Amino acid sequence: MKTSIIIPVFNEENGIENNLTELSTYMTGYAGPDGWEVIVVNDGSDDKTLEVLRKAAGRMPWLRVVDLGHRCGRGKALRAGMDTASGERIVTLDADLSYAPYHIERLLDKLERDQADIVVASAYGKGGTVRNVPWRRLWISRVGNKILSYMFGGTVTVLTCMVRAYKNDFIKRLDLHSDDKEIHLEIMSKAKILGARIAEVPADLHWRKEKLSKSTSVQPQRRATLKVRRTSSTHLFFAMLSKPGVIFWIPGILLMAISFFVLSTIVTTMVASDFDSGLSLYQTVRNSMVKAPISWITMAFSFVLGIQFFTLGFLTNQSKKNQEETYKTLHSIYHEVKNRKG
Repeated sequence: MKTSIIIPVFNEENGIENNLTELSTYMTGYAGPDGWEVIVVNDGSDDKTLEVLRKAAGRMPWLRVVDLGHRCGRGKALRAGMDTASGERIVTLDADLSYAPYHIERLLDKLERDQADIVVASAYGKGGTVRNVPWRRLWISRVGNKILSYMFGGTVTVLTCMVRAYKNDFIKRLDLHSDDKEIHLEIMSKAKILGARIAEVPADLHWRKEKLSKSTSVQPQRRATLKVRRTSSTHLFFAMLSKPGVIFWIPGILLMAISFFVLSTIVTTMVASDFDSGLSLYQTVRNSMVKAPISWITMAFSFVLGIQFFTLGFLTNQSKKNQEETYKTLHSIYHEVKNRKG
């Protein structure tokens, strides 16, 4: 089967040609001279990346160059590459080869062996390794992916990594719209709704000297920090949409905890004072309510509000399930009509 390798690029004039040569050497040894192609999508680079790619395409018959014309984002670049891909299998890679070319074999073997629709490379799962990644970036990525993994059901340990393998006929059936890095979460979310078979392989994330030197200089580091913050916030928002009930359950739990804490304080006070003086239970409770009305109001208000939040969480989750069922139905209808027309 033919394999299409998609690589989005932005300002990679210094290393892209060497990386393509390295990729070509590996693919020739792995799959032979034929049966594969590399699609590089230029995402509005403002250096000489496009010029370098066009010259390289003249010497590399397996290379196809797609130019978006201006900066559109990783999602748009990946979607353009997928639209161009002619292989039955699609592999997406980083331009700097932080995940070395040998991951292609791991991904494709898993794709065929498990009859999966998507296979994700994971440096954070069992068997994965990480080298030369700055600790702050690594910490944010690890924590973020743990949260995302929980929100998406824990089927995979990494949801933000671009290094993946797809079955072409499956990925092209998804109705994708994200223009930036949220596309990785959009793919996983919609694939999960449709009951896709998703697998994971251990991976080796290794930042090379060129990428490490870029990240340590002052100006790129500032831009990278802002970009990471923006990406983290959008990823967290997307994750919340996958389990919207959590937004209401968390404050609901806190309010219920407050109400039970206040109630336990009231009961302890009653036992320590009025109840020991020989008053009946009714008189003890009555005196407590008269002497400390704010405590009782706080407890009642917190309890009622907590129940309200729990109810909102339940209704929100039901709405999400209805939305997923609607998406599945419309997806089936659309492709059935499309196949009949074809």
